[in-house]
Amino acid sequence: MKNIFKYIAGVLVASFAMTACSPEEFMGANGNIPQASDYADNFKVTVDQTTNYANFEFTSAPGVTPVWIIDGVSYSSAFNFSKYYRKKGSYTVECKVKNANGFSDGAVAKTFIVEKTKMNGFSGFVEDSNYNLFKGLELPNNPGNNDNPAHNPAFWYAPGWNMIAAPQCVLSKGTYTITLPTATTEQWQAQMAINTGLVIPADKHYDFSVIMTSTTAHNNVKVKICKADDDNVILMDKNFALEAGEPKALYGSDLEIYTTDAKEHPITDFSNTKIVFDFGGNVADTEISIESFVLKDHANDDGTEIPKEVATPFDYNDAGNIWKAVDESQAFTDETFWGDDSWAPIDCNPEITHEGNKHTIVVPVETSAAEIWRAQWHLHTELSATADDVVDFSVKIKTSVKLPGMIVKLTQDGNDDNYFFAVQETIPAGDFVFKAENKQLSGGLDAPKLKLTFGFGGAPVDAVITISEVTIIKK
Repeated sequence: MKNIFKYIAGVLVASFAMTACSPEEFMGANGNIPQASDYADNFKVTVDQTTNYANFEFTSAPGVTPVWIIDGVSYSSAFNFSKYYRKKGSYTVECKVKNANGFSDGAVAKTFIVEKTKMNGFSGFVEDSNYNLFKGLELPNNPGNNDNPAHNPAFWYAPGWNMIAAPQCVLSKGTYTITLPTATTEQWQAQMAINTGLVIPADKHYDFSVIMTSTTAHNNVKVKICKADDDNVILMDKNFALEAGEPKALYGSDLEIYTTDAKEHPITDFSNTKIVFDFGGNVADTEISIESFVLKDHANDDGTEIPKEVATPFDYNDAGNIWKAVDESQAFTDETFWGDDSWAPIDCNPEITHEGNKHTIVVPVETSAAEIWRAQWHLHTELSATADDVVDFSVKIKTSVKLPGMIVKLTQDGNDDNYFFAVQETIPAGDFVFKAENKQLSGGLDAPKLKLTFGFGGAPVDAVITISEVTIIKK
């Protein structure tokens, strides 16, 4: 009895106290202590899957009251109460009873399932949609290592580039839980690869999302989707930051299959889609869960709206950012054009300033929003690109007022038909991030010089527009 009392007392100290009892009151029960197993059917746990509230109920019985020990730390003697569970998963509550003589001998365990994680922000694409290619697919659950391709998921765990045993990996109710006991310092030192078995054709565009939660902060988790038999034929290759304990949807939209080298690795259908997660840079004793896998044809609208604010720019300080040297040496020239409704040039002189990686223009005159190109700003550079180059691009945009439309175009200087992208966006007042991923020159030609162009016809006079941290990374 002393051991039971010490256990319950520890729980009370960690949470809150019930009716005060002294150790002496639990002594000398003479066989009258209740047996928890006799009341197993009195304890009931149900889950409202629409709200993620678990409802705990004890059917009253003569002479006893319930003792609920939840998650090993919280404690209640209520006959009815509810508790919110944000994360998808399997949970267990320990159930005891007590009477005038003390706490029960033994305990009853009640296990319950929370089917979905509730998100504070963007929750990814719709997991239950019939468009989701993962719906009805059994995720592989045979952890092993890369020495045996049949083992799946496969791990390569190498702190300091010295391979050690694969981390513990458990798949339960569609959620992988990975425990990383040892810290790593570099990308690719903590890899997990899943051969999904999904077949996808190369002539379509795709949307992907997955929800990930880490017990520790991690600013560089990589998600790569590629052919199972050729890592150089890729659908998505992105890095994400995670906050400690905060579920986050990691996603890509309007993705198309691309290759790092068309000659050596031609673009073909995926006969087996592989998803690689890399946690390199993790701290010791990190637990990561991965759930809610969604991959769908981009043409199939499941109703998801992607909030603009979730866009994260590429790292301006990345060693591969070729634009950073342009900023550092101011190796560019400006050109502007403002035109009236008949495209006749408007005589004006926009105020332009350059400071480090920030470039600001003040709109001198308002033009019609019907044609964005009636207000143009070009930055000519000496940067070059080849027809085989694949680039990621991002730029931060800050505007003093909402812009009805703005075009961002990275193109060959002297040939506007040979461009990496030309995208029009509505820009809200304040801060905005424009991104383009895995782009190649549309004309299939080398570009001896590159030009970065912005168009913002319809912008009101005196609007202040700043672009900063232009990032162009050749992959």
